[in-house]
Amino acid sequence: MFNAVGGMALEKGEPAPGGVYAGYRDGDGVVKLIPLHEGAESERDRYVQDEHQLAYREQAFAENEVERHYRWATDAFKAPGLSFEISTPFFGVPDPNDACTTEMRDASCPALFANLTFHNDSSKDWTGFFALLQPAARWHALENEGDASWVGSVSRDEMAFGTRIPEARGFTSFTLKDHFTWSITTSHFLLGDTSGIEIDVPAGATVELPVVLAFYHHGPATFGKSMVYYYTQHFSNIREVLDHGWHNRDAYLEIATARDVELEEQDLHEEQKFLIAHATRSYYGSTQWLWNGTESVWVVNEGEYLMMNTFDLTVDMLFYEMRFNPWTVRNVLEQFVKHYSYYDNVFSPDDPETLYPGGISFCHDMGVGNQWTPSGRSSYEVGGLVRECFSHMTCEQLTNWVLCAGVYWHQTQDEDFLTRHRGILVDCYTSLLHRDHHDPEQRNGIMGLESDRTQPGGEITTYDSLDHSLGMSRNNIYLGGKMWASHVALESMFRTLGEEELADGAIDAAKRAAATLTAGFNEDLGFIPAVLEGDNKSAIIPAIEALVFPDQMGLEHALDEEGPYGNLITALRRHLENILVPGVCLYEDGGWKLSSSADNSWKSKICLCFYVMEKVLGMGDAERDAKSHLAHSRWQRRGSTFRACSDQFRSGEAKGSLYYPRIVTNVLWME
Repeated sequence: MFNAVGGMALEKGEPAPGGVYAGYRDGDGVVKLIPLHEGAESERDRYVQDEHQLAYREQAFAENEVERHYRWATDAFKAPGLSFEISTPFFGVPDPNDACTTEMRDASCPALFANLTFHNDSSKDWTGFFALLQPAARWHALENEGDASWVGSVSRDEMAFGTRIPEARGFTSFTLKDHFTWSITTSHFLLGDTSGIEIDVPAGATVELPVVLAFYHHGPATFGKSMVYYYTQHFSNIREVLDHGWHNRDAYLEIATARDVELEEQDLHEEQKFLIAHATRSYYGSTQWLWNGTESVWVVNEGEYLMMNTFDLTVDMLFYEMRFNPWTVRNVLEQFVKHYSYYDNVFSPDDPETLYPGGISFCHDMGVGNQWTPSGRSSYEVGGLVRECFSHMTCEQLTNWVLCAGVYWHQTQDEDFLTRHRGILVDCYTSLLHRDHHDPEQRNGIMGLESDRTQPGGEITTYDSLDHSLGMSRNNIYLGGKMWASHVALESMFRTLGEEELADGAIDAAKRAAATLTAGFNEDLGFIPAVLEGDNKSAIIPAIEALVFPDQMGLEHALDEEGPYGNLITALRRHLENILVPGVCLYEDGGWKLSSSADNSWKSKICLCFYVMEKVLGMGDAERDAKSHLAHSRWQRRGSTFRACSDQFRSGEAKGSLYYPRIVTNVLWME
């Protein structure tokens, strides 16, 4: 971003603390550059007076002088005399069980690409440059590190950038100013934090400077369970990454261009395209493809929080991963089964001392900050809390496993997965019933009992920092919808497995849930209150969220207003129509307010619910929706405190869930 920190970083969970310098020194000695950095003071000034420095003039291009094209895989800037592109090619990660070595090497190569083009239409020569300010990087020259064909810099063999253009020259100094004004003959001053590549641009010439940026982490990447990055199976060091990136640069850039075109050709609002491109970058910035010694392990970190495979994010990123690499969904689901599942008991809030059989469920996450938690435990959930952040999400995570499994199976037709996990599906079905009520005669299809893991307290949902309208699990219509969808999914999977009795039971449970949610419609309020107990009057948009799952499983009958759950679909349509209005669930700027009673909105869930509104319920409104997309883009551009794509907003200001991956729910819009 303009006037913000940035650069290269490894395992950071936030932008690098340095700066990016792309520009040129013109024939009059003025350094002109795109302002992708904050101001930097020279460490040299602490020790040396400036009497031996040359005059220095720096001029950042004003925002109105810079055109920016923020595409799906390419971020391109154009300023007078300069074009600067950063290309991040992405594509489906091949299934390690099926792919050949070449495919795996290409897919795992930890490199990206920058390209600078200098257009000197003046009568004087220029010097073009690309440089990074990286505090404490301790840059060393690639050309002095055993391969004279490279020009660039490397930091601790973990981060490097370079080019093989013969005319290029490398440099390192305290700051860009020191490089251009400090009269020394050593090109690489190794105490400096700013390192770059420069090239002569003769008068009247156009000169291109292609750069490969590479990353490499040696040794263990995780602890508790020691794993390494998967790319270490194909690359021994960062120089091999640089070489592979350079030799395959054209192929990677073709992929990036194809991604850009794919998004550009979508019949979407321009702000929707921006949001998809923005979300995709934060998703990949949070992923880890690991190797445990025998097989691949997929991890998506929870943005700035760095929690590993947070399950209530997995279920939202599901749609993106199914589009590009479905094996990662299977991989994460099986990790949860093997290491992060548990069996509990349940209790009624009216009698917390009496326990009843609960069943299987799954942890909130698998660890934090590259440290795996012990099996059966998350880093987040603790007992003794009543509907507060950090309580258990037992029922929601149970639905998440079922729904991810259902979508994965339907879209891949992986019958082996279904057969191998038949027992888990049966356990999930039983557990869902037990969380409704221990007495079958009193079941209504939605959650009524709490997990004893709360000791004794109250379960929460993924909306952990919202009020009761979305934070409370019991009798919540958001979670009730996911229980309904889980039974609908189970019915389809049980039929395929030949488990007719279980399939019939799942239908009955789905019908009970649908009837309960439909009956909750309050004619006086004009919507279904968020929590079906007490005198709740909160209106929530995510009442419609669960409709996405039968949609993605191709179960059209479940979404048909003339079908078995037609009354529910009609009720949800009326519900949304009455609350998606200013003063209820719309902010003044047109942005969506997920709950009428809480000033806290998750962008990922807004994207998901927008898809359901438009695609499943057919309730789009061009003028209203265009205003909403503009508002949501503005939240990201102006309200994210320079922390990439953010999820949690209050009145348009990012307050949490910064540098977040799960906004890729918006890939659904590309359908």
